[in-house]
Amino acid sequence: MSVDAATGVVTLHPTEPGERDLRFTVTDGRAATDVRVHLTVRPHGAPIGEKVEAEAYVAQHGWAEGGADFVENTPSASGGRDVGWTAPGKWPRYRLDVASPGTYDLELRVANGTGADAPGAVSVRDAADRTLATVSVPDTGGWASYRSVHASVVLDAGPQDITVYCETGGFNLDYFRLTG
Repeated sequence: MSVDAATGVVTLHPTEPGERDLRFTVTDGRAATDVRVHLTVRPHGAPIGEKVEAEAYVAQHGWAEGGADFVENTPSASGGRDVGWTAPGKWPRYRLDVASPGTYDLELRVANGTGADAPGAVSVRDAADRTLATVSVPDTGGWASYRSVHASVVLDAGPQDITVYCETGGFNLDYFRLTG
């Protein structure tokens, strides 16, 4: 938060979605009054072309709240962290802002240290839970040895949520990116 001393304009930079009630005291040096403001934060989604770090989820299912048991510090991951401990039925959800409808290349940066390929390990779903693509995760030679896998997805224009659904688990997710 910053305040312009000359104009009194308050600028907020919220990073977490949700509802907040704020209280400000406004004064001219002699008298003061309290002002209350209700703030609803709805962050914009990532635009097409931007790398979306796995730990930048807006919701998740199957792991403990707070991400401590699945957001891992991994120096070989971009940004230094990944989402791990995947298992069937777990999912992180991400918010996107799609400027134009169309077919996009989905890149998932994954690692698989199980010693075997994971066929159909990931499905990517829209907000209505429709499967947009299913991706296999190859054996990459280690839990921190990342490789990109690709699939095509058709997206409408506008803000939307995308879920990376763990069909089988057994992989780590570093990031994903959509390109047109």
